[in-house]
Amino acid sequence: MQEPKGANSPQGQGPSLCLEWKQLNYYVPAQEQSNYSFWNECRKKRELQILHDASGHMKTGDLIAILGGSGAGKTTLLAAISQRLRGNLTGDVVLNGMAMERHQMTRISSFLPQFEINVKTFTAFEHLYFMSHFKMHRRTTKSEKRQRVADLLLAVGLRDSAHTRIQQLSGGERKRLSLAEELITDPIFLFCDEPTTGLDSFSAYSVIKTLRHLCTRRRIAKHSLNQVYGEDSFETPSGESSGSNSIEMEIVGQSHESLLQSMRELPTLDILNNSPNGTHKKAAICSIHQPTSDIFELFTHIILMDGGRIVYQGRTEQAAKFFTDLGFELPLNCNPADFYLKTLAEKEGKEDPAALVRAKYEHETDGLYSGSWLLARNYSGDYLKHVQNFKKIRWYKQVYLLMIRFMTEDVRNIKSALIAFGFFMITAVTLSLMYSGIGGLTQRTVQDVGGSIFMLSNEMIFTFSYGVTYIFPAALPIIRREVGEGTYSLSAYYVALVLSFVPVAFFKGYVFLSVIYASIYYTRGFLLYLSMGFLMSLSAVAAVGYGVFLSSLFETDKMASECAAPFDLIFLIFGGTYMNVDSVPGLKYFSLFFYSNEALMYKFWIDIDNIDCPVNEDHPCIKSGLEVLQQGSFRTADYTYWLDCFSLMVVAVIFHIVSFQLVRRYIHRSGYY
Repeated sequence: MQEPKGANSPQGQGPSLCLEWKQLNYYVPAQEQSNYSFWNECRKKRELQILHDASGHMKTGDLIAILGGSGAGKTTLLAAISQRLRGNLTGDVVLNGMAMERHQMTRISSFLPQFEINVKTFTAFEHLYFMSHFKMHRRTTKSEKRQRVADLLLAVGLRDSAHTRIQQLSGGERKRLSLAEELITDPIFLFCDEPTTGLDSFSAYSVIKTLRHLCTRRRIAKHSLNQVYGEDSFETPSGESSGSNSIEMEIVGQSHESLLQSMRELPTLDILNNSPNGTHKKAAICSIHQPTSDIFELFTHIILMDGGRIVYQGRTEQAAKFFTDLGFELPLNCNPADFYLKTLAEKEGKEDPAALVRAKYEHETDGLYSGSWLLARNYSGDYLKHVQNFKKIRWYKQVYLLMIRFMTEDVRNIKSALIAFGFFMITAVTLSLMYSGIGGLTQRTVQDVGGSIFMLSNEMIFTFSYGVTYIFPAALPIIRREVGEGTYSLSAYYVALVLSFVPVAFFKGYVFLSVIYASIYYTRGFLLYLSMGFLMSLSAVAAVGYGVFLSSLFETDKMASECAAPFDLIFLIFGGTYMNVDSVPGLKYFSLFFYSNEALMYKFWIDIDNIDCPVNEDHPCIKSGLEVLQQGSFRTADYTYWLDCFSLMVVAVIFHIVSFQLVRRYIHRSGYY
């Protein structure tokens, strides 16, 4: 079962690359929860071990299946080998004897998640073209990117669905699109988490057959390195560049004519003309749940897991003999995968089949992973040269492209956006009808004007803050994956998200004010309209920061909405309407409602020199706008309006800084597989 040291590929195919993992152990915090709900928060923390001394290897050309029951640790092993796992992980992962850092592993490998994580409103072509900007070298031209995307769509059989939105693709098509996305950089290692989940038998077979095809071909190309990794990065392991641009199938003898015919039935893989990996084949390892017999036969090797331990690793055709030697005879016309899993799951009687299998496997591999590595320390350094020379697009271009994606997604969801905007305008019409009788400025209308201005401020802040509370809980899977894979930086994503709300805030701010201004404040002129609209737009921008803060504080939009009430109450109380804010000096400056309300009140009242004061009035008479501001404990200095505008921006920046740190901490803590 041991592979020979220094094993190479057949002549002409270049040296093999061998990825090895040794004694991987993974621990997660476990919680012992009390049966009484009152003590649910009082928990004793301990560590639960998920992986137990997992060791193994894979070489280019291998297609490996990880089999095991539910909770056996298949996905965890996959994530640990691929360095996509966060937390308490110990052990080593090396490439041809060279230790691999996390960032190196993400460059030479791709991780295909169990569930498709992408923007559903994009078409297949748009999605791949968008990702090509981030995954290919910054000097790659647009025409080269389009050609690569077209080749990939052809390779995975999606040419006819290139301009179909992802949400309209079938499960099998979405899975193949995810595979095409991972092939943009033509990684040498593919990690696939249950790639057949949710697919019918034919689609599942097509996906695994495509993977088998990728693993058993060899490719010779140079020009794609200029596209993916840059002009100065290509060097074959032997130091000689290839003069061919065409795909070369690995040598297939006459006895393998049926295999060749089977490969011809696959979608074309001419995309591999653009392989950045020289003469190297690929290697793929998949966690898979209950594969059919024909799918099982496509795998060259299998790994069997039980209770977080590897109990068998070897060639697929040798597994039957391994089990037969232990007295577990494979029945005729039985799916081998089902038989192996059933054998490991049986716990009847004194004998534990899983323990017997593990004992035999550990005996046969004794010393294989405890000493030196399987292969000598060679060629891996040469192979990594072009990976290290890769240069992604600059930060500001990442922001620009992400803004385009956000705006495109909003346009594609225009129906729901129009419905929300319609309800927003209904609120504006309702307020204009309620306060339309204000008329001239009298003692009786002073309170009405103050109430209408406070409602303007509240409506803008609440609409935008609650409108974005769903953002991060819904986007966390995409953020975790794409940021974790190094597709773009988290700061670029965050800045693009915030900037995409700015034009919406100004548009809605002025449109909302237009309806109310035309009904209530129209006698005050156009300049007041511009000033109030600008302030309301800034309030909306600050509210976005507040909403994003609530969104990032909790991992679900439901929790964010429910826990927002205490924050809303505090901010409203110190907004300047419900209580005299001078009675609690200093606290008003923590409320964005205060800055918005004060600036609007200042702009409206500061130029009012006279308010009618009837002689017969019993209550105190307010004679000017200055007195209105003083009664509300608002500032009256000349710089008040611009100071409040600046303060709103400061509040927004503070909220965004805190939110960014919360999101980054969550992603680093939870991982991204």
